[in-house]
Amino acid sequence: MKDRARLAKEFLRAHWGRLATGAVLLFVFFGNGGFRSLTRNWLELRRLNREIAALQAEEKELDARLKSLRSGDGPVERLARRELGYIKKGEIEYRFPPPAKKR
Repeated sequence: MKDRARLAKEFLRAHWGRLATGAVLLFVFFGNGGFRSLTRNWLELRRLNREIAALQAEEKELDARLKSLRSGDGPVERLARRELGYIKKGEIEYRFPPPAKKR
């Protein structure tokens, strides 16, 4: 029994710095909600930054499309024909069935 106590004291003397550092780190990471909250907020910030970048790219694309539409009647007409199926008076619209899939 005394041998065990002596070994424990020697171990504590030799490794007290590491044990104290480990105890402090465990307390900081798991002892309070601050670190968990900080980590959660950091992850949310990263997600929001990615979302902002995607929205800015979409905004650039929409701005370019808007400039194209404002530049004249050609783009508006092309868009109306393609997306809404409009045709001019006197034009004939031809519709073809989609090609059959090969077996």
